[in-house]
Amino acid sequence: MDAQNTPIELNSRVLVELVDSSGEAERREFTLVATRQADFKSGLLDENTPLGRALLGHRAGEVIPYRVGDLKEVRILAVESGEESSLPSEAADKRRADVQKAQTQSEITNQMIFATASGSKWGDYDVDVEKLMKEDEQREQEQKDQDKKDQDKKDQDEKGRE
Repeated sequence: MDAQNTPIELNSRVLVELVDSSGEAERREFTLVATRQADFKSGLLDENTPLGRALLGHRAGEVIPYRVGDLKEVRILAVESGEESSLPSEAADKRRADVQKAQTQSEITNQMIFATASGSKWGDYDVDVEKLMKEDEQREQEQKDQDKKDQDKKDQDEKGRE
């Protein structure tokens, strides 16, 4: 990762030093990605975060002012151009699946709370857990189908450019 002339863009691998107001620096390495792929713990920084927006277009060797929290600047140490296909999208897919499961579990919990609270006022209310789980599976399948369509379209667009 030593290309001095490569500007930071989507899918770039970046090594930076985050410098705080006391002058202490913390090194971070990440890949700048689209929002749906972002997972900071896995080294995938969302391009729409304040840091992501601040870095776009800059090059290795630059020091850019960055006054967020106790930070004062960011030193860009290295930039490597990257291909989207080489990104670990499994992390984003796993996170999306986890969020979907949490939403389903939350809906079940909400309905169970409602069922216990409403029993005395509006009569009995049964939670249909199986129905909720099937709806979750349907949403999950629809998301997978949409992701496949998006990937197929992207592949066609890339072939058209060649």
